[in-house]
Amino acid sequence: MKQDEKMEYARAFLQKRIDREFPYPFQVSYEGGQFLFRLRSGKRECCAKLKQSREMLECICEGPGEKRDEQVTRLFEILRAAIRAQESTALSEESSYERVKNDLILRPLNYHSVKGELGDVPHIRLGDVALVLYAVMAHEGDDYFTAKMHAGQMKHWDIPQEQVLREALINTSFLYPPRLYRMEDLLAWEQKRYEDGQFMLPEGGVAIRKGVCNYVLTNTLEINGAVSLFYPGVARKIADGFGEDFYIAFTSIHEAQIHAVSRISPDVVESSLRDTNRRCNRREEMLTDRVYCYRADRDCYEMLCDGVFSEVGKNV
Repeated sequence: MKQDEKMEYARAFLQKRIDREFPYPFQVSYEGGQFLFRLRSGKRECCAKLKQSREMLECICEGPGEKRDEQVTRLFEILRAAIRAQESTALSEESSYERVKNDLILRPLNYHSVKGELGDVPHIRLGDVALVLYAVMAHEGDDYFTAKMHAGQMKHWDIPQEQVLREALINTSFLYPPRLYRMEDLLAWEQKRYEDGQFMLPEGGVAIRKGVCNYVLTNTLEINGAVSLFYPGVARKIADGFGEDFYIAFTSIHEAQIHAVSRISPDVVESSLRDTNRRCNRREEMLTDRVYCYRADRDCYEMLCDGVFSEVGKNV
C-alpha cells in the first residue's frame, strides 16, 4: 500500500469509528504528516493534533485488530481531553454573561435519576422533572452537543440563578421552537411537520381544536422536546385552545402527549404512559411515570400521585 493510500485508509477508518462510537462529531484530516481532528460549533473550533500520527498510521494499516482498538481508545481519551479544555477555555474567555447567554439552554431530565449530579448544577425542579442548565457546545445537522453548567462557572456573572434559568428557557424556545401535532397527522406524514406544527404564531399555524383527543408536543429537532411545555406562553396557548385544563403525559424526554381533561380519565393516561415507558423507552430517555396537569386559572402544574393531583410548580 502506497503512503497516500495508507493515509486515506487510516483517515477513513478513524472517521468511521468516530462517527459510530464517539459522541462528538470530529472531522478527520491528515495534514503535514499529522492527523488533525476538528470540532466546529459555529463560534468556536476545537482542534486536536495527534503527535504520534506515524505510529497510528502504521498500526491502523498493518497492525492487528487488538492494537488498532487500543489506538482508537487512546485517541478517544485525547479527544475528550481536548473537548474539556475547549469548554473550559470558552467559558473563561467568554466571561461576560451577555456573550454566553445565547448558548444556554434547559434540558428535561428525570430528577430522581440525576439528583446526585445536581448539587451545584442550576436547575428548575417540577416534581419528577428537572429542567437542567446546559451550554450548547456544537451543532451537527439535526443534533447538538452540550456541556452541563455548574454554579462555580457562573459566579463571575453576578446574576441571580433564577434570572439565568428563566432567560435560558427563553433562549431554548428561540433555538428549538415548539411544535404541536395531532397524533393522526404525526403518523400520516413526515415532510411538512415543522411548518404544520407551528401553533404559537399570532395568526395562522395550527389551530388547537376542542374535541381533539390527542396532541403531541415537541420541538423542531424532536430532541429533548418535552421542555417545550414550559416555554413562555405555550401551556396557556394550549389551554386557551382547548377551553379548559389539560393532562400531560411525558412519553419521553423528547415529547409529551396532551389531553383535554374532559376527554379522558387521568387513570387511563397514566396506564398508557407507564406502558409506553416500559415497552418503548430506554432508561435515559424516560422522564416520568406520572401524569401532569396544567391548571389555567392558577397558571401552575400539578402531578398525579396515588390518585391525587398536587401542585409541583408555577409557570416560569
